[in-house]
Amino acid sequence: MGLIRGLPKLRAEKDLVCHPRRHGKMVAASHIPVSQVMTSYPGELLHMDTVGPARVASVSGKWYMLVVVDDFSRFSWVFFMEFKDEAFGFIRDLVLRLRNESHKAMRAIRSDNGGEFKNSRFENFYRDLGLEHQFSSPYTPLQNGVVERKNRTLVEMARTMLDEHRTPRRFWAEAVNTACYIANRIFLRALLGKTSYELRFGRQPSVKHLCFVLKKAGHLDKFESRCLDGIFLGYASSSRAFRVWILEAKQVVETFEVSFDETMPCTTPAFELSGDDEEGTPL
Repeated sequence: MGLIRGLPKLRAEKDLVCHPRRHGKMVAASHIPVSQVMTSYPGELLHMDTVGPARVASVSGKWYMLVVVDDFSRFSWVFFMEFKDEAFGFIRDLVLRLRNESHKAMRAIRSDNGGEFKNSRFENFYRDLGLEHQFSSPYTPLQNGVVERKNRTLVEMARTMLDEHRTPRRFWAEAVNTACYIANRIFLRALLGKTSYELRFGRQPSVKHLCFVLKKAGHLDKFESRCLDGIFLGYASSSRAFRVWILEAKQVVETFEVSFDETMPCTTPAFELSGDDEEGTPL
């Protein structure tokens, strides 16, 4: 181009590749930002991923969680599994339910190349429904970034709740379930200014239901206590009920008949559990 003097004019082929330069300066390819939505209505595209195994089994004996995110609304679902191959049953039921809920067609499912997703059961199911199964490239989690980001959000929220209330780690699944329930109702979709819940159902969510549990046994003695001591864990996914750990029975129940005592400490001696609870992240 005649910018300097003393060098001969060199001619190079237009598409010539400089291999040493490429070896020294090649960088990872750019990806679509997680905040960018690629669909126009809820249920058109679902992102999915599994997380685990956890360091400690949940109170119900689960080691893994399956996270599914709707691309348009960013509404998410979480399912807890003892083994990864249980993912097919949860996905099948969710896809069929969503197809029945909406007259708009589901177009595609996106996942990584994990064996729990890439198998004949999934492929036959998707083929029968006319769904496209999109896979991210190996070792490229950014291509499945929507659900990867949701995984991080849910785990961080769950860890914060467990740490704040000094809750044993075996309640990690309850904490993640509660985090998902809350996130669907409070996080706003960029630009639209609406929650995931509103974008999916077309109405604003109610948070009025954001403990003591009433006994409802057949015959209670007149002087018997009318309530059980419990620890609030979160919200039921299929009804407007609370999930409560009953201290005496050592089990989780779902009930709407609770009375919260906001003045009590977050942790009581009766709630401490012996065993293999570990400090650190729940997953």
